[in-house]
Amino acid sequence: MKYLDLLKAKRPCPFDDPKREEVIVDNATAYLTYSIAGYHPDQLLVIPKRHITRIEEMTEREFRDCEDLQKLGWELLKQLGHGGVSFVLREGESTGKSIPHLHYNLMPDTQLGDMTAHGDEKRQVMNEAEIAATMARLRNALARRRRSEAGESEML
Repeated sequence: MKYLDLLKAKRPCPFDDPKREEVIVDNATAYLTYSIAGYHPDQLLVIPKRHITRIEEMTEREFRDCEDLQKLGWELLKQLGHGGVSFVLREGESTGKSIPHLHYNLMPDTQLGDMTAHGDEKRQVMNEAEIAATMARLRNALARRRRSEAGESEML
C-alpha cells in the first residue's frame, strides 16, 4: 500500500489514541513509536499525546517529554547499530508535512534532501510481519538499555 493511500483512508488523525502495541514507550505527555512508512526501516517518531499542530502550542512539559523520548530513541537506534540520526520536525505547510499532528522524526543513517524531487512518493507501508519484526528489535534494544542502566546504577 502506498503511504498517500493510507493517509486518505486513515482519518481522523492516525496519531490520536495509538494502540498499546504501537507504543514503544511513553511518558506523561508524549510517546515513542515506529514510522509505518518511514524513509528507513528503523525510523522512529516522537508524538505528543495531545493533538497539536504547531510547535508554539506545546507546553514546557511537552517540550521536555518529547526531548526525553528523542534522546531515548537515539539511544535505541545506537543499540541497533546505527551511526547517525537526523532529527526532523516539519513545521508549516511548505515542508511536506503529511499528518497535521506535531511529531518528531528520528531517521537513522539518512541523508536529508528534497525527498520527492525525483518523482512521486514511493514509500511503502510496512506489512504486519515487518511491523512485528521492527517492534521486536526495538523492544529488545529498550530491554538491553534498561538492563545496562540497572547495571550502572548498581555500580554507583
